[in-house]
Amino acid sequence: MGRVTAWRSSERSRNGGIDRVPVPGAPGALWLCGKHLIGPDVEATVARVDAHVVLCLNERHELEARYPDYVAWLRTDPRAWWAPVPDLHAPPLDDAIALVEGLVEHLDAGRTVLTHCGAGIGRAGTIAAAVLITRGTTVDEAVAQVAASRPGAGPEAGAQEELLQAIAGAQRNAR
Repeated sequence: MGRVTAWRSSERSRNGGIDRVPVPGAPGALWLCGKHLIGPDVEATVARVDAHVVLCLNERHELEARYPDYVAWLRTDPRAWWAPVPDLHAPPLDDAIALVEGLVEHLDAGRTVLTHCGAGIGRAGTIAAAVLITRGTTVDEAVAQVAASRPGAGPEAGAQEELLQAIAGAQRNAR
């Protein structure tokens, strides 16, 4: 009979893992993950990266059945920043700009922000790319940097790609 070895899955295969996206010039840190990492134990996840703020991009219905304690935390904890965006969508441009400005404010103040959506890829990756665009990175460079930091992260749908182009256009017009 052959030898049986214990199969051990990686963290990424279990819950999507957690990844840091470098933000040029920011003393703070930006981390991305999915709901299956943070939902079961928000405090452990916050402690793991020493997060000052948790930005949740999930809609309530994506969380409430599986992670009701996390939903309660989002509604009551001062570190929670809940800005729901439907899956495979993007917030309206004005809302996205305000969201990114808030993130940049936290990062520039030296705070660590943990941002997540369902898998930490589409919505969270798009917002992370938008942060990089506000730092002067081109859309293509921002998307490549986010994907290099978190495998597969970045815009997943046309609305998310369009948002990044619109933010880049707004940045050009502001200069």
